[in-house]
Amino acid sequence: MDEWEQLRENAWERIFRDKEIGYLDPDIFPLLEAFRKREKAYTQSSCSGRITIIDSMLPWSRKHSSIIYKNHLGTTINEFKEILGHGQAWRLWLVVQGPIVHVYTRDEEEAWDILRIARSVGYKHSAILSKNYKGVLVELRTGIKIVHLLRERKEELITDDYLKTLVNTSIEILNEGKRKMEELRQAILFDGNDSVKLREDPEGKTEVHNLS
Repeated sequence: MDEWEQLRENAWERIFRDKEIGYLDPDIFPLLEAFRKREKAYTQSSCSGRITIIDSMLPWSRKHSSIIYKNHLGTTINEFKEILGHGQAWRLWLVVQGPIVHVYTRDEEEAWDILRIARSVGYKHSAILSKNYKGVLVELRTGIKIVHLLRERKEELITDDYLKTLVNTSIEILNEGKRKMEELRQAILFDGNDSVKLREDPEGKTEVHNLS
């Protein structure tokens, strides 16, 4: 086993450890398994999509910024109310984003192949980021994301109706990201298999059709 293969095995072992202790996003494991089936790729530091509330002057700031709420599966009005019932240091921002997948590949050919597959199912913001001893790093992103100023000051009143709208919209966007994650999983699994074709049914759900 060469150095790159050892890095690949170590990454997979860490995924299993993270899964056992609950650190891994609960619904991302099937996608990581799909990448595992490719001999020249492995994943690291990936996210299935999430709803977050950030206490910060600006949502992209690193300094004086903290994530005070995070959920990868959904949210509720009561959870939002609980967060809003506490104090804040800066502004509260609602950020919802789709999946982000980081893939290391053995060579550039595999990196470009993964980019091709990902972009074919809507990961238009994907790119090759760097190349180092771990391999070629590819970041896969959709355009699914919202950033919304939730509250400027603690004294501001947010009505239940508005909270309901925010929660429902956040869940809708999060679920769209989950749908795209499943599309990517299927595309990675069936790439190069001529007997399988991916398409969407009339409701927009991805189906796998065996053509043999």
